[in-house]
Amino acid sequence: MAPNVPALYHPTLAVSDLEEARTWFRKVFARPDLRWEETLDLNLLNPDYPVNYSFFAFISDIHWVFLCPTLHAQGALAGQTRYKGVTDGMIGLGWYTDDAVGMFEKLSRAGIRAHDQQGELITGAKPPTSSFASDVFTGFTMPEDTGIRYEFQETGRRHWEYYSRQADPRLRPDWSGPSVDPDDPLTIELTSHHTILTTDLARVTKLYLDVLDGKIIAQQYNPALDAESTFIRLADTVLEFAVPTPGSPYAAKLPDGRDLYYGVSFLVADPQRVRTHLKEVQVPYIEDERAAVIEPADGFGAQWRFIPELPYPSSERRPAQF
Repeated sequence: MAPNVPALYHPTLAVSDLEEARTWFRKVFARPDLRWEETLDLNLLNPDYPVNYSFFAFISDIHWVFLCPTLHAQGALAGQTRYKGVTDGMIGLGWYTDDAVGMFEKLSRAGIRAHDQQGELITGAKPPTSSFASDVFTGFTMPEDTGIRYEFQETGRRHWEYYSRQADPRLRPDWSGPSVDPDDPLTIELTSHHTILTTDLARVTKLYLDVLDGKIIAQQYNPALDAESTFIRLADTVLEFAVPTPGSPYAAKLPDGRDLYYGVSFLVADPQRVRTHLKEVQVPYIEDERAAVIEPADGFGAQWRFIPELPYPSSERRPAQF
């Protein structure tokens, strides 16, 4: 069988100050966060793997990683340079797969290169093993080939129960999808979509339609970004690939031909309650077509949008299918 992508694994946000980011996250989202060492049974992992370079958080239906680049290349990851000099902002998007070896073979056949956690090129003779467990297979595409760095991970079944306790409840057998928490000051219903700026839609469709079997579900002009947007669904996730108008301020953010993972939009039940909460916790925001928007300068380099309706047909939502 062909390798499958059952769900989003996690977005990764680079932060220069991990504790400052943790404080900001708790203030804005009013949800618990997890230290790396709280997500997996450490007895099953490489004892030399660093566990203090990131924290995890689950928001409605998505599992996030906040990563500090300067704390990353330690222990089993010593010498890694892929996050060297990275500033605050979105640095990657990861997907679960049920067959990492097959997935990276498929990517390779499409001319897409990838590397493992040690930075070594993944080939037929060099499978995508991880640095923290023998039964976790993970690798990353080259941004030169895919616009940004995408991760694909196959997680050994013996880790699922522990990982699903707090890090990613979608792995639980009884997961039934997101619901509004009455105590959530942001009234988040679900993650609407992730926004990635690009000037190379052909590169995007090669990866998401030809290789990963995603589906275009909407195409429309986005006035907030002065861009033509294509919405693609893969598994339980919708991605907005926005092509800015040449000469616009957003086009100027893409000077080297690579893509920019710009931010995320959450569907909320009560936009006024969102605005009230952000004012109370003194987090700056703007209003954009009825949405409350935390701009990158105030959101660790990422844009966080809280929107009252989906910009694509709601029937296109799909749950994770493990």
